[in-house]
Amino acid sequence: MKYLPPLKLALYSGMLIGFFMLESPIIMLANRIEPMLMGLPFLLAWNLFWWFALTALFLVAYLTNWGSPSSTANRTIKQP
Repeated sequence: MKYLPPLKLALYSGMLIGFFMLESPIIMLANRIEPMLMGLPFLLAWNLFWWFALTALFLVAYLTNWGSPSSTANRTIKQP
């Protein structure tokens, strides 16, 4: 089994949790109008919060190059 560094594992788990909170039946718990947050219904505030959280996670993932192979694998052999 391939070893995952702690940062990559945290990014994967954060993204899975974020997508789960946006797309699962748990969103029905947030389907309320009564608690208004900054003038928005709770469901809209719920979606915006998870959208911003996922955007921040994707930004961290992009800045840390989490999808690229390790730096030792990127070395190329120069031909004379």
